[in-house]
Amino acid sequence: MKPTRAESTECLTWSQAWHDHRAHSALESNLNRAGLDEEAFWSRYSAWVAAMRGDYPEALLERVRRYATPGGSVLDIGAGAGAFAFPLAAVSRRVTAVEPSPAQVTQLARNVAQSRIENITIVPRRWEDVDLQELGTHDLVLAVHSLQMDDIAAALRKMCAAASRCLLLVHTAGHSLSRLSRELFDIEPGPDYTYLEHILLGLGYDPRVEFVDYGYDVPMDIQQEILRYNPGLNAEQCAAFRNYVESHDMTARHDGVTWVHRSCRDALVSVTSDQ
Repeated sequence: MKPTRAESTECLTWSQAWHDHRAHSALESNLNRAGLDEEAFWSRYSAWVAAMRGDYPEALLERVRRYATPGGSVLDIGAGAGAFAFPLAAVSRRVTAVEPSPAQVTQLARNVAQSRIENITIVPRRWEDVDLQELGTHDLVLAVHSLQMDDIAAALRKMCAAASRCLLLVHTAGHSLSRLSRELFDIEPGPDYTYLEHILLGLGYDPRVEFVDYGYDVPMDIQQEILRYNPGLNAEQCAAFRNYVESHDMTARHDGVTWVHRSCRDALVSVTSDQ
């Protein structure tokens, strides 16, 4: 897709703000602060997602499917283990899954082999390192909670160039643990969807924004383990987290296990060729 007007300084201003915000609140900076390895996080992330009970990813899938053209092609950037690639492969001619994490690629390849789906191609690279000429264009370019790029303007410019019909970004608009992180640990969440909206405007596009609210439960022990990686809580902070959620009716007991209630609001930021 081509922009409808020239790029403006708004793009540079918000892209720099994204970079500066991520410098102290991104996954990588959180792991560095805690002295933890990024691949160790991703190897545990799949187990965290698998343990969820609730509306994720179904609530998002319902909305994302509306942007996919039946029989079209999908480029899934940061595909992870395939939460969106597999459902979209069922309605699309082909799905190209770009995923940089070796742990996630291994799980994705295993899932592809077990499901015997033949129209998913895995590209084990960072989005920044992908060759667009080699990749080609796709009807839908999708990135769901996978925008871990420091130069976000360049990444989005490249995504728009790869999209023949639609770019769809799914990014946080807030969740139930954001306020807790600020109040208890003085940890600021990463940049939200508004940065993406302003950068796309600065790139010369007219993004549309809609919201999806959903909830899920996750076992306390698994949630605490993830929090030790991101945002990098220590043992004392994890204990404070547990005390907080238990005293604020954010937990439940099922089969002798304590579960944490999570609520999220995500923004779907889209740009289409018919804007």
